[in-house]
Amino acid sequence: MRYILICLVLLLSSAFVCADDIVTMPTANQLKGGQVDLAAYYLGLQMPDGAPQHVSYQTLYVGLTDKFELDAHLSDVNKDSSSTVLVGSYKLLSENRVTPDLVFGCRNIAGVATTINPAVRENSQDRSYYVSAAKTFFFNPAAPGAPLVRVHLSAGTADWTLLGAERHKGLFGGLQFLLRPDIGAIIENDE
Repeated sequence: MRYILICLVLLLSSAFVCADDIVTMPTANQLKGGQVDLAAYYLGLQMPDGAPQHVSYQTLYVGLTDKFELDAHLSDVNKDSSSTVLVGSYKLLSENRVTPDLVFGCRNIAGVATTINPAVRENSQDRSYYVSAAKTFFFNPAAPGAPLVRVHLSAGTADWTLLGAERHKGLFGGLQFLLRPDIGAIIENDE
């Protein structure tokens, strides 16, 4: 019950919270050495005419070692422009009963432009840095497994790699819920 109250307080204290995917946000989730994961997302946007209407987003995650991960994020905006952003992260601390996972990372390692919008094209080439922590809480600690919640809290510098919008500057985070082994939910503050 205590963990439910903690989650509700975190949720209500966020300035802006929405259901979303956690793939476009730096977290302390990290693969072990030799593990590979793929993800594909479609982000439908409700923007004015002339602005992007959707983004196809594919990610390749590779655990180089138990401490180093390298990701390649390919975004395709309206099938008009695409970019690949490399993200590297280093695990500073591994989660145990007391401590969270703690990761330091860099987004856009290669400094590629990710938008054709001239107003923010130069910003989109900037690297951004972040520190992320994550801790998993089980609703029944005597029997770890679903249901559970993974709490994420991060601090970072401005990241302009998704649609040329400034994100991840300052504090951001989210909650990942596993309600049953086959049903989950995510809530995040990604601004």
